Amino acid sequence: MAEFDGGWKLLDNLQPCSLPQNVATGFSEVFSGICGASYTPLLYCATQVVKGVNHMIICKQRLITLEGEENLVQVYLNEFQGKFYLITIKNIPLGI
Repeated sequence: MAEFDGGWKLLDNLQPCSLPQNVATGFSEVFSGICGASYTPLLYCATQVVKGVNHMIICKQRLITLEGEENLVQVYLNEFQGKFYLITIKNIPLGI
């Protein structure tokens, strides 16, 4: 990853979090078909009861490029009738 003055770099010691078993399985299923980036759950932080259950997970995103850029993102999944669906992935801006 290219570094430059003023740029933020994610810490190397960020550790994956443990997701509840059903969410971990759903997370793996959703991201098994995603190309171009890998996602590591860091914080399982919120649920919302809607038509099913929404789950919000903070993840480290690593883009599959020569630079291997890393970002923090919010991943939103919906669990409905035992199946998980990706709602959206939102970038978390670093810095002030």
